[in-house]
Amino acid sequence: MNGWTCRWLSKRGKEVLFISILLALPTYVMSTFLLPLEICENLASAIAQFWWSSNPPKRGIHWAKWEKVCLPREEGGIRFRMIHEFNLALLAKQLWRLVQYPDSLVVRVLRGRYYRLSSSLRVNAISSPSYVWTSISAARKLLLLGIRQKIDSGYEVKVWKDPWIPMTHARQATAVAPVMHPNMRVIDLINQESKEWDVELLEHYVNPIDVPFIRSLAISTTHRRDTFLWSYTKNG
Repeated sequence: MNGWTCRWLSKRGKEVLFISILLALPTYVMSTFLLPLEICENLASAIAQFWWSSNPPKRGIHWAKWEKVCLPREEGGIRFRMIHEFNLALLAKQLWRLVQYPDSLVVRVLRGRYYRLSSSLRVNAISSPSYVWTSISAARKLLLLGIRQKIDSGYEVKVWKDPWIPMTHARQATAVAPVMHPNMRVIDLINQESKEWDVELLEHYVNPIDVPFIRSLAISTTHRRDTFLWSYTKNG
């Protein structure tokens, strides 16, 4: 940026330059590594200074906070990106791919190293993890804000541990009393002959508030693997 001059560019021209080049340059790195906050702040500072200055490298007047500039256009912003948040979003997409394609080569390698007896969304403390895995793991909280377990067979979904109750923020089921069977799976609540929810078991184990949400879920008649879906889009 130090070698560029934008004296003759309009604001619209600067915007295109920013979105097409400046904010796209670090995308490949940010989709693999979690950048330290200091680097994200330095990048945002450099871009903001370049945006507000009419004659770089001279400093211009910052007429609005960077957070305001990064808002969507309909909210009064210019749709620039918050560097750290965009970094987490890209890493969350990598974690989403690990969840959606459990038989891929990269998943088998990572599973053998980091979560052989668990899942990529439910990992205990790891000794000496690689920086790539540490980066992807940093996006787990973000992904869990919108991900929900899709019930097909119910064999792989744990009733009291996995987010499968279909609410705005998916969560695990709530028990009526102290949990007697901590590893109970969703398949245990399904009548295997009729392939419908066993209402008696639901009323016996699950909080009445959750029962209508559970009964609204369609059960697959096939024995497909349970998958995940994204709660904030219609197609998941």
